[in-house]
Amino acid sequence: MLNIFLLPLAILTSYVFLDDEIINKISYIITSTGYVALAYLVITLSLPLLNSDSLKIKTRLFGISAFYFSMIHFILYVIDNSYDLTLIIEDALFRNYIIVGYLALLLLIPMYLTSFKYFKDKVKDWRKLHKIIYVVYFFILAHIYFIIKADYYYLILFSSIFLVIIIFKRYNIYKLNE
Repeated sequence: MLNIFLLPLAILTSYVFLDDEIINKISYIITSTGYVALAYLVITLSLPLLNSDSLKIKTRLFGISAFYFSMIHFILYVIDNSYDLTLIIEDALFRNYIIVGYLALLLLIPMYLTSFKYFKDKVKDWRKLHKIIYVVYFFILAHIYFIIKADYYYLILFSSIFLVIIIFKRYNIYKLNE
């Protein structure tokens, strides 16, 4: 698990400190951790398409890593706003990109908790709960959309990936029901 999580974090951190062309380093790290979290979410959604028992554990680890990077993304946002609770609450009430970002993070929490045996035993329908991942992904795409000023490359890329995953999952479900 540590490799999956720490390696990208180490690369990102070292890149920020070694690249003098990055002017606003905290903003860069905030953005990058958000994209790393989204990449992990894409992997989490994609691995079940391969339909392998050995990948089930890896899917869980990628999902947990997506949550951790989302938390880092959020914590850095709080730090960047100087821990100003008034400003953070104001953002939560009036900025669309913050609202959908908070919603995505809040919906990730029960999925994260039910990734552990203790909570799986407490929540019998935890598999249904994990279907929220599609709503989370949609909120993340909305989060990106509301932030973007001009370059829609990542939004189009991650939206297309999401569409392909949904199509493949629908195809597999249809194929299994025949």
